[in-house]
Amino acid sequence: MQLSSARFVSIIGTEVHANPASKAEGKIALAELRQKKKEFALRRRALISQQRAAKDAAERAEGSPAQNKKRGFAAFVGRLFRKAKARTPKRDLTEIDADLAAVDEILFNLDSCAVQIEGKLLQLG
Repeated sequence: MQLSSARFVSIIGTEVHANPASKAEGKIALAELRQKKKEFALRRRALISQQRAAKDAAERAEGSPAQNKKRGFAAFVGRLFRKAKARTPKRDLTEIDADLAAVDEILFNLDSCAVQIEGKLLQLG
């Protein structure tokens, strides 16, 4: 997913910077912040979906406790087929969790930046 360009808002890593100089630029910066927040919320939903799929695949590969208690050749073959049948996720679960934490931090920083700009607009007001 590619993010839209912005004139007054820049996101570097997880830091969010906005530099409006006037009241008109402040209003534009607030609109850009709202747009960025929607984009990152969409990215967050996609990551949560990937996270669920990865967890489900891991659970399917392990099998239920009752299936794991069975002994013998047939149970062994069943466990092998279950592991082979379970699709491995495209991304590792720890990598998805790290990306999700970064997106959450960016969303928080977008909110705090919006509050700061609104305060600045009230002072200019």
